[in-house]
Amino acid sequence: MKKMIIGVVVLLAAALIGLKYFANKQPIVAPAPGMPAEPQGVALPAGSASPLSPAAMLASTPAQASGSYELLALPAAALEMKGACEEGSPKLIMENHGKTWGYFTGRRNAFDPPKTQELYNFLWSYQACVAASRRDSTACSELPGDVVKDSVRFGVPMSERGSPMSPMDVCRNRNVEFFFKAYVAGKAKEEMNCTDYLSDWEAANMNKISPPEFCSAAAQGPEKLLAYGRSKMPEMFPMAEKAMAFSKKACGSSSECLSNYDLWEGLSTGDPARCPAAFRASCAALLQKSPAPCSVILLDMSKKYCASFKALAKHSGGFAGSTPEEVKESLRLAAEKKAEEDRLRKEQEAATKRINENVRKLMGKKGDD
Repeated sequence: MKKMIIGVVVLLAAALIGLKYFANKQPIVAPAPGMPAEPQGVALPAGSASPLSPAAMLASTPAQASGSYELLALPAAALEMKGACEEGSPKLIMENHGKTWGYFTGRRNAFDPPKTQELYNFLWSYQACVAASRRDSTACSELPGDVVKDSVRFGVPMSERGSPMSPMDVCRNRNVEFFFKAYVAGKAKEEMNCTDYLSDWEAANMNKISPPEFCSAAAQGPEKLLAYGRSKMPEMFPMAEKAMAFSKKACGSSSECLSNYDLWEGLSTGDPARCPAAFRASCAALLQKSPAPCSVILLDMSKKYCASFKALAKHSGGFAGSTPEEVKESLRLAAEKKAEEDRLRKEQEAATKRINENVRKLMGKKGDD
């Protein structure tokens, strides 16, 4: 009898646990069009039954910005670099963000929008390069995710779909394809670099492939990848072959394709000097697994800042980055300082005069003696 009671209790406990599990378990939902895919675990092996679309099976990097324009920062090592001029060190440039340059300075004596945008572009490129050294595009999420703020539309480029991109989008858009080429070249073997690439595909194209099969083929090199693409998407293969640019033959005379081919050559041979100039620092950072090569971007930023600061200082009469109120206060303090210096100078002159008169009197008395 006791054994029967114990058995019933065990069955009831198991049933309660099961009900609690199924009540709390949430269904996995495919991301809406245009929204980043959230990590949903590891995709099922090819051929496994699943109610999910291929796009929903991807474990792509969530694109959620954690940075803001007000809190832009650089790594400590970058802040220790010297600048091309006294005012142009990365540390001082960042300290003057919002004063001499930036979208929200609110100051007359600041860089004009094009010069400000140049500096922002250097920062976005630097962050993308740092992400390359980590082989992880999540570093891009440290950048601002805003396109419009306080009625100010930032000078960011447009996506292929015609929508403006935030700095995080620019960084991620640049690095996703870069990391995928590195993945195919065997230089960045983390599978996330393949699934991130696929997460940007249109749903119609995604439904023609199996993400695990695609990434498995890509990990084996361009030949296997192209063979897989030819079998699954024959109607799109010529365009895809040109876009991936694994050979000069596929490029023909297209300058954009040839530039992509140079990127592939640099990554596949492990020689960053072969990468196009725009990606050379990122190639070196990825291959060396170090952000050190990215410092050249900050040096170029410093040179640009120094030239712009020199022109601004001349135009503003030495009040670069100051508001009208700050200019008035600086002039007031300067006038007070000059008045104090004049007072001390006059007191010094008077004291010197008295001392000289006393000396002459003493010398005269000695002469009489």
